[in-house]
Amino acid sequence: MMEDEFMKKTIKWSCCLLAVLQFSTGTTRVMADSIKETSVEKMSQPTSKNQKEKGDQTTWQLITSLGDKARKIAQEEDLYASVMLAQAILESNSGQSQLSQAPYYNLFGVKGQGASFKTLEEDGQGKMYTTQTSFRKYNNYEDSLRDYVKLIKNGIIGDKNFYQGTWKKNAKDYRAATRVLTGRYATDHKYHEKLNQLIEDYELTRYDKKHPLISREDDYIQPVDSFKLTSKYGKRNGRFHRGVDLAVPQGTKIKASREGKVTRATFHPSWGNYLTIQHSDGLTTLYAHCEKINVEVGQLVEQGEKIASVGSTGHSTGPHLHFELNRSKSLAQEQLLDPIEVLENN
Repeated sequence: MMEDEFMKKTIKWSCCLLAVLQFSTGTTRVMADSIKETSVEKMSQPTSKNQKEKGDQTTWQLITSLGDKARKIAQEEDLYASVMLAQAILESNSGQSQLSQAPYYNLFGVKGQGASFKTLEEDGQGKMYTTQTSFRKYNNYEDSLRDYVKLIKNGIIGDKNFYQGTWKKNAKDYRAATRVLTGRYATDHKYHEKLNQLIEDYELTRYDKKHPLISREDDYIQPVDSFKLTSKYGKRNGRFHRGVDLAVPQGTKIKASREGKVTRATFHPSWGNYLTIQHSDGLTTLYAHCEKINVEVGQLVEQGEKIASVGSTGHSTGPHLHFELNRSKSLAQEQLLDPIEVLENN
């Protein structure tokens, strides 16, 4: 009964099992631990804006929890962390599938002794069928990531180089790597397209970079001089305050906190006149409630360059700069950082 109930709650983006795979653990060869070529949990299309926002939130949460682990492991093993993360999102329904949660922690549907579920799989020609499958259990997500890497690096029975086309030295970019996975990791002929879309939507290529997401704190300067901090980052009056409010006189010069490219310069009912700058380290800064914006989208700006002047446009009670720091150019709340940690050191 539990299996039937799980099946009803699960299954989308299914891809059938290609082969019984073999991992190498030290000097021991282990049989019958195949990778599941099926996304066990169904990712149904959102039927409302709230459902979509909830889905985005859970995806960002999974990325945040896995991102740096995936970056470290991928750099050690010559793999694309972006591809690893995209597969984890796709195969685990953003960490919401039963298999990916405690006590299983199986992000990639790796098969083996552990838990048994019914899954719906594809035969590679669009026909679906049901099968009973056993999956591995892990102690935590990092163990799941490392076991997945063993598969990608050690291949399958009879072909240790089965996935070598996904290695960085053989794949010029993540698109080349995901193309190899289609027909090998999964029979779904659109598997690479789904992975590529996730990588682009959530900007996962930033985890392929060797440097950390956050630069040295002295790489960022205060966007305004002689300010009074009137509101901190975090929960405020029962709501979450996305950045910091820096009170200064009307018309005060707003400076680019770091060099970068202007990605937004527009009006928002809450932020008023605001702009964003994307920086080379992957972070994005936001400057809101401006009286006037002095730059245009696509413009490259230098650190310290005047980009706007302080105002009180939008939802504001007086002249101030609302300043945010975000890991993502999408400005997702789950990717925000506390700007004060940067500003206090400059």
